[in-house]
Formats: sequence, C-alpha cells, structure tokens
Amino acid sequence: MINFSLFKKDKRKIFLGLDIGTEAVKAIIFSLSEKKDKKITILGNSLSYFDSYGVFDSQDFEADVVKKTISKTINEAKSQINQKPNRTLLELPANILKGRIVFQSFKRKNPQSIIDKKEKEVIYQKILSKAQNEISQIFATESGILPKDIHIINLKILEIKIDGYVVPAIQGYNGKNLDFRILAIFLPKYYLENIKKIIQGLISEELEILNLAQALPYFFRRKVVDGIFLDVGGNLTQIFLVNNGKLNNVDEFEIGGKTFSQALSQSLGIGISEARVLKENYSKGELSEEVRERVREIFSQSLGDWFKNLKLKLKTQRIFDRERKSGGVLLPSTFFLFGGGSQLPEIQEILEEGNWESFSFFTPPKVKFIYPKDFRNIEDMTKKLNSPQDVPALLLCYAC
Repeated sequence: MINFSLFKKDKRKIFLGLDIGTEAVKAIIFSLSEKKDKKITILGNSLSYFDSYGVFDSQDFEADVVKKTISKTINEAKSQINQKPNRTLLELPANILKGRIVFQSFKRKNPQSIIDKKEKEVIYQKILSKAQNEISQIFATESGILPKDIHIINLKILEIKIDGYVVPAIQGYNGKNLDFRILAIFLPKYYLENIKKIIQGLISEELEILNLAQALPYFFRRKVVDGIFLDVGGNLTQIFLVNNGKLNNVDEFEIGGKTFSQALSQSLGIGISEARVLKENYSKGELSEEVRERVREIFSQSLGDWFKNLKLKLKTQRIFDRERKSGGVLLPSTFFLFGGGSQLPEIQEILEEGNWESFSFFTPPKVKFIYPKDFRNIEDMTKKLNSPQDVPALLLCYAC
C-alpha cells in the first residue's frame, strides 16, 4: 500500500520509468520534487537483456519472454527502495511506437478578422484531423497496416506560423496562411493491446506511453541547440533532427548495436551474449591490438550498412528542402550520440571522417556523447548510471 502521508511530507511523487528496447529492458525508479526546482532523484535502476532475439519482429512477438524480462527488471529496481511507484512512464521500441513530424496548412477566408476561441477550436480540430489522416495513410503505405488499425497516442502542435511569422497560439491574431508543425506518436493497435496485457499487474494503473521524441526537447529546452541526436539501440537507430532548439524531424532505421554483436557471433562462432561482452570490451579499449584489428575488420560491413542507412534517412528530411548549399542538404554540424550501441569507436569515426560528399554542414561534423552526468537537476542515489546506454531511460524523467 502506498504511504500517501509520506508523499505529502516529502512533497515527492514516485515514478517507474520503463524503457523496453529491442534488445533489453531498463527500469528506473525516481522521485520528483514538487518544489520549484523540480529535482529528480534516482532511487533504483535495473537492466536485463532478453533471453532471445527478435522478440518484437512480428505481430505474434514472444510475449512470455517479454513479460519475464520486464518482471525481472522491475523487481530488481523495486528491491532497492521501500516505496511503491504510483505512476509508470513506458517507452516502447521505435519500430513499434513511432514518432513523426507532419506539416499542415490552413487558409482563412477572412484574414483581417481576429481569431477568437470558437474559430481556434475549429481550426485545431481540422488540422489535427488532417494530421491524423496523413500519418495513418503514410504508415499504412509503409507497413501494409490498415489506417483503422493504427492508434494515435498523441498529437502535439510544436510550432505555429501565421503568414510566415512564428506565434505562440492562433487566438488573438489575424492573418491568412496558418502553418503548423505537429508531432504525432502512434503504433499498431494490436501491439498496444498486447503490451497492455503483458504489463498488466506488473506496474501501477496510472500509465503513460511515451516516445523519446516527446522527452528529448526537455533535455535541451534551456539552450538553443542545433544537432542530430542519434539513439543507437539494440536493433534500431533513432534520428532526431533539432534546429534552433526545435525538434524538426524524427525517423529511425533497423540497424543498431545488436547488428555488430551478431557479426561477431557469426564470424567467431561464439554465443550472442559472449559477442556482446566482446563488443563492449572492444568499445572500452580493453583488447589487444591484434584482437582489435580482427574485430574492426568484422565490423566493417555492418558499419558501412549503418552509415548508408543514416545518410538515406537524412536525405529525406523535409526541413532542409529550402536550405541548399552547393547542391547538398545543409545539416547541423554536431552529432549527439547516446544509447547502448553508440560507443563503438567506428561510429564516431565514420560520422566525423566518413564520405558526406552529397551533404553540406555548417562546419565539419563532430561528435558529442550524452552521459547521465549531463542531465540537470538529477541526483543518482544508486551511483550506477554512468553510460550513454542509460540516457533513453533517464530522458523519461523529463517527460513527467
């Protein structure tokens, strides 16, 4: 039973952040002060790898494996505290719970009149409905899933322009051409139903499903940032394009750290768990030069595929369609890396020194890693969160 008197005295809320990836599950338990500083305190954390791989590869994913791993991870995190979380923030793999930016426009018949509350509500309803239809149609084309079988988790207006000028809201303004940049979060309905069945009884009833695209902006909201944020996970790499502190595009492709582990497993004839450990030791520089050269050779094909997919995704970013330089796409110069697969030396190397001939940057590309120590207002009582692998789960703290 939750001790509500304790919450009232400490003025804290207790949360469970559950980051379900394609390779592992991470859980953090944290408190959020209700005081002005909104201090976040990490009280417990745990990480568990799935016993088998490809658990999310099909509609009939391995529910038993997923549930067993989630339960183990939650229990390990809960064992470190003497209080129960009363709210859960759930993050799902990006190939299931997707985030996309869509653009919608609206032309007013009477541009000289001031937009009142009634007209505002009508306009918002129309543009959000159009955004939902666009997302459903695009995803249906990509996946073959019917629009009626897609569930929209959230639609959020990120930016509004009236006749080319950015405004905080449309009410109280006049003008003819309204442009909206909207973040859509969605997933197939059957995945939503299945995951709810799996976690039923494992978490608190108060549940919020989140995509990293919703949490990431809060990480840099006090700074004006230009950059390409890359979350290199197990099976996936997520891309978040940020200009002037604003999230402009979200995408992903299905190559991540697990791809490199599998290359080692197949080439060396070792188990996938052994291959993962070898990959981690390689990233830490703990292997002999001879072994490092062999591993580097094995990684070359996977690295080339990863870089090729990244460039293909960046070429399609709509935000840069109007910003061309020497015939190439103009990109921010800084890559911000996090996630379990981000620490492979080759990834930093190819981002900074790879062939970007069809692109243009403001300045030569550079890489910065995001570590837990970079988070403001967070105190880690466990003293165990020190890797870029921990960053996706920590970002959930900013979404509450």
